[in-house]
Amino acid sequence: MKNFIVDNGKINLSTRRIIAILLLILTTVLWGTSFILTKNLTQDVPIFLYLGVRFSIAIFGFIPFIFHIKHLNKKIVIMGFITGLLFFFGMAFQTSGLQSTTAGKAGFITGLSTIIVPFLAWFAHKKSMSLRIWIAVILSVIGMAFLFLEGETTGEIIIGDILVLICAFFFAFYIILNDKYVRLSDIYLYSMIQLFIISISSFSVSFFFRESYDIFSMSLTLWIIMIYLGIGVMALAFLFQNWSQQHIGPTQTAIIFTLEPVFAA
Repeated sequence: MKNFIVDNGKINLSTRRIIAILLLILTTVLWGTSFILTKNLTQDVPIFLYLGVRFSIAIFGFIPFIFHIKHLNKKIVIMGFITGLLFFFGMAFQTSGLQSTTAGKAGFITGLSTIIVPFLAWFAHKKSMSLRIWIAVILSVIGMAFLFLEGETTGEIIIGDILVLICAFFFAFYIILNDKYVRLSDIYLYSMIQLFIISISSFSVSFFFRESYDIFSMSLTLWIIMIYLGIGVMALAFLFQNWSQQHIGPTQTAIIFTLEPVFAA
């Protein structure tokens, strides 16, 4: 099957890894731009309704790949369901935490998944990380701390910080499992299933909490932002990350994601 991003059969491994790194960096740029937009948008739109609409819009970004539905099978549905739920919980805790903490602290705490991923990778694969990787992880965390906690006026731990920390664990588990599943799946169909699960989960929780908001009354500006967050951020980010993790290990992926708060600040 010809790959939409690059034709894997025509380029060597090192070139694919370089492309993967560049796409992951672009993914962090996209996600980073969503922090402030999400924080502002959810001042008006209920959290889970917002997530449901955002990920529903993201699904439309995969319409060009709808023909991949012919590869649908039980295995890929289960894989997409598991990682979709992990990502949903990560987004739910992160978005909820953003209501009562700063974007800087949220970016730093989310970035702590960089530390969690190597431990999970060791536990899952029983393979120790090289000294080079550990040095990169430690330097990444120290760098984030200096960059994003310097302007904080208080060291007080608030509920938002705790919620975002929980989010970091879910995202770490997501990166580990995603690393395995994208190597076994049609990444386009797999991504669509993930987005569908996240969307359905968000709407279900929104209904459970009786969230009330007329999304059709949103201004044109808010709709443009929502479409950007759905198509421009989530659809492209899922496609880029899922393709890239076929060529980049989970720990390296997590290290690259420490750049995300840079674009969130």
